[in-house]
Amino acid sequence: MMIQKKIALLDLGGVVFQSKGISTKEINWDIIWDLNQKYGAKMDLGGHGFLDFLIEYNKLTKQDLNEEKFLEKVFDTLDFNQALIDFLRADRDIIIVSDNYRENINYISKRYDFSSWAIQAFYSFQYKMYKSNTNFFKKLRLDINEYNLEDLIFIDDSKSKLDSAAQNGIHGFLYENNEQIIKEIQNYNQKNL
Repeated sequence: MMIQKKIALLDLGGVVFQSKGISTKEINWDIIWDLNQKYGAKMDLGGHGFLDFLIEYNKLTKQDLNEEKFLEKVFDTLDFNQALIDFLRADRDIIIVSDNYRENINYISKRYDFSSWAIQAFYSFQYKMYKSNTNFFKKLRLDINEYNLEDLIFIDDSKSKLDSAAQNGIHGFLYENNEQIIKEIQNYNQKNL
């Protein structure tokens, strides 16, 4: 049975969590970006590369941060986009779809209580594929088949991921900033009453 409920599929990194681009004493974003290139795929798709990532990060920055402290300091440098969540929740339920790695999700889902604003979450490490793979959204549609396709929208900051969703019939919006995305969704809602 199909559920007549509007759903926003919402990306985390770059949409809900936004970098200020500022390094701190503990967090060096240049090193993090470099190490993400080296270890990212292993971590994102369910591997166990985070420990290797953290060991190398500590070595390069001459620190001894444990997993919890590292993630705490990373998320202290990011902004949480409560305004967008509040806007979406006014007429939609939110389902998280993210390429974030497992350790990251375990930490931030507690710190930001995802269950207080999202009804479900689907991650690349669970599916063992990135959102840019069209099979990600094919599998997602099977997992949320109780919702009508026309009631789904997807918000991400990556065109390739939006293209992947579109190939599965999911209308997407490229996130640039809150003002732009809110206006685009309001226009879309007006056209699709």
